[in-house]
Amino acid sequence: MSDSPEVVRQLLKAVVAYTRFFDTCDDGVLDDDTAIKQTEYASYLLNQLSDADRQRLIDELASLAALETDPSDREYLGTFAYAVGLADEEGS
Repeated sequence: MSDSPEVVRQLLKAVVAYTRFFDTCDDGVLDDDTAIKQTEYASYLLNQLSDADRQRLIDELASLAALETDPSDREYLGTFAYAVGLADEEGS
Protein backbone atom coordinates (compact mmCIF):
# COMPACT_ATOMS: atom_id res chain seq x y z
CA MET A 1 0.00 0.00 0.00
CA SER A 2 1.20 3.46 -0.81
CA ASP A 3 2.14 5.86 1.98
CA SER A 4 1.41 8.88 -0.20
CA PRO A 5 -0.19 11.92 1.43
CA GLU A 6 -3.26 11.54 -0.81
CA VAL A 7 -3.84 7.93 0.29
CA VAL A 8 -3.58 8.95 3.94
CA ARG A 9 -5.88 11.93 3.38
CA GLN A 10 -8.57 9.89 1.61
CA LEU A 11 -8.46 7.06 4.16
CA LEU A 12 -8.71 9.59 6.99
CA LYS A 13 -11.70 11.23 5.29
CA ALA A 14 -13.36 7.79 5.13
CA VAL A 15 -12.71 7.10 8.81
CA VAL A 16 -14.07 10.52 9.79
CA ALA A 17 -17.16 10.09 7.57
CA TYR A 18 -18.03 6.68 8.95
CA THR A 19 -17.36 7.74 12.52
CA ARG A 20 -19.61 10.76 12.03
CA PHE A 21 -22.31 8.49 10.65
CA PHE A 22 -22.10 6.31 13.76
CA ASP A 23 -22.18 9.41 15.96
CA THR A 24 -25.22 10.94 14.32
CA CYS A 25 -27.47 8.17 13.02
CA ASP A 26 -30.70 7.55 14.86
CA ASP A 27 -31.98 4.33 16.40
CA GLY A 28 -34.08 3.59 13.33
CA VAL A 29 -30.90 3.20 11.29
CA LEU A 30 -28.54 1.66 13.83
CA ASP A 31 -28.97 0.93 17.52
CA ASP A 32 -26.95 3.09 19.92
CA ASP A 33 -24.89 0.22 21.34
CA THR A 34 -23.67 -0.84 17.91
CA ALA A 35 -22.89 2.76 16.92
CA ILE A 36 -20.91 3.30 20.12
CA LYS A 37 -19.00 0.03 19.70
CA GLN A 38 -18.03 0.95 16.13
CA THR A 39 -16.90 4.44 17.15
CA GLU A 40 -14.88 3.03 20.05
CA TYR A 41 -13.29 0.45 17.76
CA ALA A 42 -12.22 3.13 15.28
CA SER A 43 -10.75 5.09 18.19
CA TYR A 44 -8.94 2.01 19.45
CA LEU A 45 -7.40 1.30 16.04
CA LEU A 46 -6.25 4.90 15.55
CA ASN A 47 -4.68 4.91 18.99
CA GLN A 48 -2.54 1.88 18.13
CA LEU A 49 -0.45 4.11 15.85
CA SER A 50 2.98 5.37 16.82
CA ASP A 51 3.23 8.88 18.26
CA ALA A 52 4.64 10.13 14.95
CA ASP A 53 1.78 8.61 12.95
CA ARG A 54 -0.80 9.91 15.41
CA GLN A 55 0.70 13.39 15.02
CA ARG A 56 0.54 12.99 11.24
CA LEU A 57 -3.19 12.30 11.51
CA ILE A 58 -3.70 15.24 13.88
CA ASP A 59 -1.91 17.51 11.42
CA GLU A 60 -3.92 16.14 8.51
CA LEU A 61 -7.18 16.66 10.40
CA ALA A 62 -6.21 20.28 11.08
CA SER A 63 -5.45 20.72 7.39
CA LEU A 64 -8.78 19.22 6.36
CA ALA A 65 -10.62 21.41 8.87
CA ALA A 66 -8.88 24.54 7.58
CA LEU A 67 -9.99 23.75 4.02
CA GLU A 68 -13.57 22.86 4.95
CA THR A 69 -16.18 25.44 3.98
CA ASP A 70 -19.14 23.92 5.85
CA PRO A 71 -19.06 25.16 9.48
CA SER A 72 -20.49 21.92 10.88
CA ASP A 73 -18.00 19.76 9.00
CA ARG A 74 -15.15 22.09 9.97
CA GLU A 75 -16.10 21.83 13.64
CA TYR A 76 -16.37 18.04 13.48
CA LEU A 77 -12.96 17.77 11.83
CA GLY A 78 -11.50 20.22 14.33
CA THR A 79 -12.62 18.17 17.32
CA PHE A 80 -12.18 14.68 15.86
CA ALA A 81 -8.63 14.08 17.12
CA TYR A 82 -9.67 14.92 20.67
CA ALA A 83 -12.93 12.98 20.44
CA VAL A 84 -11.16 9.74 19.46
CA GLY A 85 -8.28 10.23 21.88
CA LEU A 86 -5.53 11.11 19.41
CA ALA A 87 -5.03 14.52 21.05
CA ASP A 88 -5.04 15.36 24.76
CA GLU A 89 -7.02 18.56 24.25
CA GLU A 90 -9.30 20.03 21.61
CA GLY A 91 -7.59 21.83 18.77
CA SER A 92 -4.18 20.26 19.38
